[in-house]
Amino acid sequence: MNEYFNKYADLTALSLTLALPLLFTIFLKRKAQKRIRAVPVYFLVFGPLGILSFIFFHLFENGYRAIDATANGHFAYNFHFYSLILFGVVVASLGTWYLKSCIDKCLWRPGSNRSYFYKVLLMLLITVPLIPITPIAAVPSICCSVSILALPFVHKTRFTHSMANQKAPDYYYSIEQPKTVNP
Repeated sequence: MNEYFNKYADLTALSLTLALPLLFTIFLKRKAQKRIRAVPVYFLVFGPLGILSFIFFHLFENGYRAIDATANGHFAYNFHFYSLILFGVVVASLGTWYLKSCIDKCLWRPGSNRSYFYKVLLMLLITVPLIPITPIAAVPSICCSVSILALPFVHKTRFTHSMANQKAPDYYYSIEQPKTVNP
């Protein structure tokens, strides 16, 4: 199993990172009531699914190494192990909430933009300070940036001539127009 972690764990996580968004894109295209674009949806869910796949392997490897060390009789429960597991659990739970907000955005649920940006901000607040300590902490930031770049292109909205002839709603006019008095 150590050979698997040394050679193939990163490749497996990368494969999952590329394959899972495709499955979620197919699911969301079928479930969405309104029209959404497939390629931006793929990149939108790429962020949280990339984070989740890499953090799953982080937790799996640290858990396996702890079990292996316990079986060999030299496991030490210390702050280093605790912080590795705690970090993984926090980022995994936040990644799950982040994926939920991406799904809500694709399904046109109200308040999804605010929830989405809140989850991205939390993810960045947790992971960006760790980049000087360990460069691998940049992976969630990169995944978030890919997802943010795809966000504006998810929904299909067509500009038609009937839309051009419509009057804008009153709340678009923030400056009050002077009123004319008819004599």
